[in-house]
Amino acid sequence: MSRPIIILGAARSGTKYLRDILATAPDAAKVPYDINYVWRFGSEAYPDDALPLSLLSDRKRRFIRDQVHRLAKVPADSDRAVFEKTVGSTLRVAFAAAVFPDAKFIHLIRDGRAVTESAMRQWQEPLDYRRLFEKLRGLSLRNAGYAGWFAINVLQGLAAGRGGGKVWGPRYPGIVADVEQGKDIVEICARQWQISVESALDGLAALPQDRHIEIRYEQLVLGTDALRQVAEFCGLKDIEGMLELHARRVDGQTDRKWEHALSQRQKKLMLAVAGPALARLGYVDMAAAA
Repeated sequence: MSRPIIILGAARSGTKYLRDILATAPDAAKVPYDINYVWRFGSEAYPDDALPLSLLSDRKRRFIRDQVHRLAKVPADSDRAVFEKTVGSTLRVAFAAAVFPDAKFIHLIRDGRAVTESAMRQWQEPLDYRRLFEKLRGLSLRNAGYAGWFAINVLQGLAAGRGGGKVWGPRYPGIVADVEQGKDIVEICARQWQISVESALDGLAALPQDRHIEIRYEQLVLGTDALRQVAEFCGLKDIEGMLELHARRVDGQTDRKWEHALSQRQKKLMLAVAGPALARLGYVDMAAAA
């Protein structure tokens, strides 16, 4: 059977790059874009992406598994590693593990301050029609319910001057209320990072240790050691070419754009929301920050 490997991480944490570089291994394949519409098949009316196990049925499980292999362009009985990353899955680890009981998980964590600033920019950028059409080509007619929600979300976002939609990224419980109550976008993006990371950590803690691995973005961009560790965890073979490609692409620089891109007010709002999680993960010293 194929070896499903699910990459978890808050939006703008580098999960796309990690998926793409790992999929260059000879015995690997990938789903080329986020497929939240697949994961939410039959659960479109649920208000957020933290799907409970009670929503999962055999019909939904079969559909999700079939679509992952179809989009990765490998049969289910292939012996290749199949990488899938959808940022909303950070909020539903138990659900994903029940769909793929044989899957391994990679949790990529990035400094929440850099993620918050990047998410703010992404949410407010113009709609990427090329990327949208690419996803539409892979859309099954059985996902029409999600497509309807997505269209309304985009139109509401455009009306508000945000190309990313009324809500963007993982729909954490309460994100719609936060938007409608007019919370600052820096608070929403900081909360999105915080809930995504903590939900993934809590969900993975319930799985056997040999089924998941954690990697920091800051380690990933420093060289090849972290990527080699992940590749070995995934059971990939002949990885030297992949490691050489990675070494050419990364520059070893940690992104500090948030330091000058965010105002002092925005930094305070961000720290008020994400500060405890940042401290827990070793990114900030709360006493020094205060």
